[in-house]
Amino acid sequence: MSYSIDFKRAYGAVLGQGSIRQQPEDFKVTEILGFEPCGEGEHLYLLVNKIGANTGWVGEQLARFLGLRHFDVGYAGKKDRHAVTQQWFSCWLPDRPEIDWSKFSVEGVEILKAVRHLKKLRHGVHVGNRFELKIKAFDFSAPGSPDHRGTGPDESAYASVEAHNKQLLEERLRLIADQGFPNYFGPQRFGHNGQNLLCADELFRGDKVNRKKKGLYLSAARSYIFNRELEKKIQAVAWQRSESLWLYGLAPHRDIIIPPLAAEFSNWADGLERLGVKAMQRDLVAYPTEMDWAYTGDVLELEFCLPRSAYATSLLHELIDYVDESVMAHG
Repeated sequence: MSYSIDFKRAYGAVLGQGSIRQQPEDFKVTEILGFEPCGEGEHLYLLVNKIGANTGWVGEQLARFLGLRHFDVGYAGKKDRHAVTQQWFSCWLPDRPEIDWSKFSVEGVEILKAVRHLKKLRHGVHVGNRFELKIKAFDFSAPGSPDHRGTGPDESAYASVEAHNKQLLEERLRLIADQGFPNYFGPQRFGHNGQNLLCADELFRGDKVNRKKKGLYLSAARSYIFNRELEKKIQAVAWQRSESLWLYGLAPHRDIIIPPLAAEFSNWADGLERLGVKAMQRDLVAYPTEMDWAYTGDVLELEFCLPRSAYATSLLHELIDYVDESVMAHG
């Protein structure tokens, strides 16, 4: 079985195409923790800059260097591997002297700051992330652009079309900034060509799967169901009139009724319940803040902040068709 992970857009046809992540510096993510470590306590908070490295792998390197168990290292959320990212880690180090970080040598990983705090850094405690993106080889594909005219216009006509396309782009960006965008889970959630969903099928059938990735497959299945339900809301022009949807699972409280799933997901529903996954809610709309953009030559630059668990690629989905060069290179 195959799964389509191209979901319906809320604002109509895309206005252009381009490529993202030609190099890590094209995709910068800065974690917004939302609070300041207090400066004392058993946990050492580290602000880490990483390039081309998984969050979990960095956590393992820190644990190995400090002689800690893996669960003594915490982080608020996983950040993109194929990017330049800054995020916080916590390390449980009671009664330990200052660490000589000059001896910590891991390619692509730099310790920017170290400060103590009272509590371990738990998953999901951060408030969001700031993104700085470069879409390269950007080309308009809006109706009326030269590519859609059949024959090339003269120079003055081309300038007029170019100005029209830029206006459409500005209008779409302002619309997203003002009204938000569908809070889809991004395609990276589902693995290359939806592989995580195929593994979820195997898991729910009772087949053997990678135990370390079991949680990933469960999450991918719930995320796919959510995206399909959100897509129905978009088709009914109702996605901005509802606040949230359930990520399917067992009701967290006996007074809560979780809506049944469509018949096509009956096996997944049974599997999620059998494995004891608890339902939780997710917002239908993600609202970017501090949004800014610039279009120069064939590069579109975007800056914005998103709440935690919202995907920058889902914002791009409402704007352009993009090729993720990191997937092409490593997928």
